[in-house]
Amino acid sequence: MTNDVPESEQSLVDLVLELADADDQLSEEVGLIVLAALEGEDSLSDALDSETAAANARARVESKSTPDPIGAFLDSITVTGFRGIGPKTELALHPAPGLTIVSGRNGSGKSSFSEALEYAVTGTSYRWNKPSKQWRSGWRNIHHASPCEIRIRLAVERDQPTTIGIDWADDADLDAPKSWVQTAGQKRVNGTESLGWGSAVDLHRPILSYDELGGLLEEGPSVLHDALAKLLGLEQIADAEKRLAAELKPRKEARTSANTLGKSLMLLLEASSDDRASKALASVKGKRVDEAAQTATGGGHTESEPLRSLHSLADLREPIAEAVERAVRQLREAVSGAADAASEAISIATQRSELLDTALTLHREHGDMKCPVCGAGDLDSDWRQRAEADMSDDRDRLQDLRRRKVALTAARQDAANLVSGVAQASEVDGVVLDALEPYQRAVKSWLDSPDGDLALANHLESMYLAVTESAKALREEAAAEVAAREDRWSPIAERIVEWVTAERKAQVEDPIAKRLETAKKWVTTNARNLRNQRLEPIAVQAREIWSELRHESNVDLGPITLEGVNTSRRVNLEAQVDGEPVGALAVMSQGELHALALALFLPRATMPNSPFRFVVLDDPIQAMDPAKVDGFVRVMSRIAETRQVIVFSHDDRLASAVRQLGVDVRVVEVTRASSSVVQVSEALNPAKRYVKDAFALVSDEKLPDDVKGRVAPGLFRMAVEAAARQVYYGRRHMAGDEREVIEAKWLESKTTQQKIALAIHDDRTANVSGWRAQRVHRTNTMSICGRGAHQGAGVLNRDHTRDLEKTVNDLLESAK
Repeated sequence: MTNDVPESEQSLVDLVLELADADDQLSEEVGLIVLAALEGEDSLSDALDSETAAANARARVESKSTPDPIGAFLDSITVTGFRGIGPKTELALHPAPGLTIVSGRNGSGKSSFSEALEYAVTGTSYRWNKPSKQWRSGWRNIHHASPCEIRIRLAVERDQPTTIGIDWADDADLDAPKSWVQTAGQKRVNGTESLGWGSAVDLHRPILSYDELGGLLEEGPSVLHDALAKLLGLEQIADAEKRLAAELKPRKEARTSANTLGKSLMLLLEASSDDRASKALASVKGKRVDEAAQTATGGGHTESEPLRSLHSLADLREPIAEAVERAVRQLREAVSGAADAASEAISIATQRSELLDTALTLHREHGDMKCPVCGAGDLDSDWRQRAEADMSDDRDRLQDLRRRKVALTAARQDAANLVSGVAQASEVDGVVLDALEPYQRAVKSWLDSPDGDLALANHLESMYLAVTESAKALREEAAAEVAAREDRWSPIAERIVEWVTAERKAQVEDPIAKRLETAKKWVTTNARNLRNQRLEPIAVQAREIWSELRHESNVDLGPITLEGVNTSRRVNLEAQVDGEPVGALAVMSQGELHALALALFLPRATMPNSPFRFVVLDDPIQAMDPAKVDGFVRVMSRIAETRQVIVFSHDDRLASAVRQLGVDVRVVEVTRASSSVVQVSEALNPAKRYVKDAFALVSDEKLPDDVKGRVAPGLFRMAVEAAARQVYYGRRHMAGDEREVIEAKWLESKTTQQKIALAIHDDRTANVSGWRAQRVHRTNTMSICGRGAHQGAGVLNRDHTRDLEKTVNDLLESAK
């Protein structure tokens, strides 16, 4: 971006990028968030989720290129089946600098051309963005729903004529048309992006309707601020602030919610007698979420000693009945098998067996001989047979004795294990358990086992029941205490888990919120300077235009600045009334406010670098007094020297002012017949146009009679008043009266009868009953104009409209 580009015309994103790069206090991370916020909601969301996405946002901003905008005049607007226009109707225009007035009463289809142009150029309409759904419900013409299409033919600089097309399929919604652009001799290109008008539509909006004109200054200071920012091309930075605020809000709410939950949780923990509460309290104060979660759910090693003891007692296990019975039985059986003598018998049998084995070995190695022990017996083959038989018997007895000894040892060990296997129980700190002492006594008795196997068996058998019953009682009491504690702890644990969830979310969002807060503050601070720097050249032009529009107004416009942020944002419009400083909006009339809105709109719409060589205004003078209408015509005439200016208006004062000021202008008349048939032609006499409309309305067989009775009287009244106005204005101008005086007297006449009195007698208080009574058709017509306009005229027919036609002709003839 070169330095010689005026700040008011330099891309806002480029300006912000330069400011961000030049700010040493702004981190790159926050700077990328700022750029992403300028780019759009999705880009900002992606940038917050990923550093790569944030860097990509900068790359897109730096590399983004758009086609050179096309400079164009309007050649024609053709509409079919859209809004108030049914069959295809073309509004032909002169594609060159100059002023064109498109005139037509309300409901003529005039504004349908304007809205069609607005939709084709901007993709929307100010009216349709209103909260009321009625503006969006009738976009497709009721008499000619298909085809529904718009064609805008452009005379393009340095190129062939180009057409913008908008087509709706029969089942398409308003927001789902097919748009295209086609240059003569070339193929259609889908969409309208090839025009290069994307940002220009916002920066140099060329179309302004009466609704938008009024809303610009009437919908509150923030609405005016935002509208001006948009007209200045600053809506991007306002949108960025809103996006940052929208992203920041839930993240700040996450921290606020976590802190609120934490404060109430700490009070709850401080009041709890549960020994876990103190540990949880420390975790919450330190924002140690994992530790707090473990305390709440019992995970890790977070249980207190008393609770662990209670859990142990609740899981207390006594000896199994079958095991006790088996141990007692086996012990008694082992004893009854004379297992006590088994040790001595085994010893003797073992020694005898060893002695015989030695003798047999001696005999086997040395043969027959005398017994070396007694010297009397012979160790021969007979002896050997007897000895071997004795050896076999000894082995059998020895094996049986050993088996009995093992059984006794095992029975004794099982019994001993049963005795020692009973768990002892200690007191639990801070907990009184009634079943504890009986259990401790039972265990003590159980462990105090007697000597002797049979005595031990009897001991086990007699003491088992006491241990079992006391253990069961203690187990149940401990379990009940655990359950009671858990019942008291459970709500607290739930609160801890709730806080943990909120705090975890807040801890994730905290660093993002910090970056968003910094980005938002940076945007807000720099936006204030950007706004007023870019506003100043526009404000100078606005004051110049106001000086022309303010004809006969004592309000002099001073500096214009944008101030405030968020809900306090506003436009500071300084003014002077008779040299005294005041706030402009507070002292301006409705007409002055509309004139001011125009003064703020026109400079931006007519900037030299705007691709739009046309400015379109829809009903801009509705609230202006005659003097300001004259000023408006002068301003439009001057702008028309370099721009194609098209003014849609139902106000006859505009055409009158044009004629009085001798402005070079083209006037086009738009009229509507039944079934939404719209015609474009040179202007007809306004009074006769209303008569024609009344004929069409009454003749429309599709309309119910009650609707005709409510609507037609308004047309009758407008026809008579238009005729009276023409007669009065023409005569008084011929008499040399000033326009302002003529207009003032006319506006003072509130009723149809007063306006007829002006037309006939130049006196709104004059009695016109004689004139009225001279002809029956006058009496009938005036009756419908008076009573019918407010109460309904009943069933009307063509005879009534013929009476109207005669009455209007009578008035017009009176001027001759």
